[in-house]
Amino acid sequence: MVCMASAEQMPSGLALKRWLWWGLFVLHFTILVFAKEKTVKAAVGTTATLPCCHKISSSDSLNNYRVYWQTKSQEVVLAYATGTLFEYSRKYNNRTKMNLTSLELVFSPVEVSDKDTYQCIVQEVVTGPQKLCVNTVDLFVVANFSKPVITADVPKDACGSTQVMVNCSSYGGYPNPKVSGILNNMSVDWKTELFGNKTSLYNVTAKLQFNLTEDISLTCTIEYDGYYVSSNYSLEKLKECRLSPIPPTHGIIIASSLVLVCIFLVALALLLKYFQCYACEQLRSSHYPVPHEPAVGTALKEVTSFTSLK
Repeated sequence: MVCMASAEQMPSGLALKRWLWWGLFVLHFTILVFAKEKTVKAAVGTTATLPCCHKISSSDSLNNYRVYWQTKSQEVVLAYATGTLFEYSRKYNNRTKMNLTSLELVFSPVEVSDKDTYQCIVQEVVTGPQKLCVNTVDLFVVANFSKPVITADVPKDACGSTQVMVNCSSYGGYPNPKVSGILNNMSVDWKTELFGNKTSLYNVTAKLQFNLTEDISLTCTIEYDGYYVSSNYSLEKLKECRLSPIPPTHGIIIASSLVLVCIFLVALALLLKYFQCYACEQLRSSHYPVPHEPAVGTALKEVTSFTSLK
């Protein structure tokens, strides 16, 4: 009878253990689900305050609690037990502190590497180390980019329609930026080159190449985490190119020279022919003199005789 009674009681013991495990699971799940999650955004070099899930009232004491501030990877930032700081990270040393009443975690000054997800875990130690609450806070870090500097690479002595390269540069910002622009009221895509990484400030240089055929008005905008900074730039159309005379080619020069030589030879031949003909006429005149007409001479004699008779 005793053995049978013990056998009947065994299933109830297993059921109790199962209910205990289920209770712990539900408690853990409830803590994760109902943990207060917030977002804090801070600029590099400023102060950021991360809220906790519990406050110490004037009638209570920090000695009754354990408070842990840690990252999502469970790297402890700092921890208090019975009112005393007993653990902290060298990474955050001299830059973090906890408000002993509100249990808030304060970063001052904020650095780019502080961007992370943090948890505030509060345990009550009066009745044993029981988890009282958990608060999750996402810290986003922002660093302002410098006002973009725009320059244009225009070829020396360029004229008319010319390819122009425009550069837009900005420095010392965070997080990863996006570069956009407007050229004469039309959106343009920049070729972007980024310098930096997730734990340091970024420098960005963007390039834009286009054919300069008219006066242009250009805007370069750096966008980062809801912020933006921009600059404007204008460039005038280049003057028209002057048409330079085309130098004669080698063949043209030779042909022109031959034509001139031919003209010269023809002129020389005609001149020699002229002088030759003229010399012939002179020689002919010297050997054969021109005779006088006899009729004319006879008439003169008759007139002279008739006059003398009278």
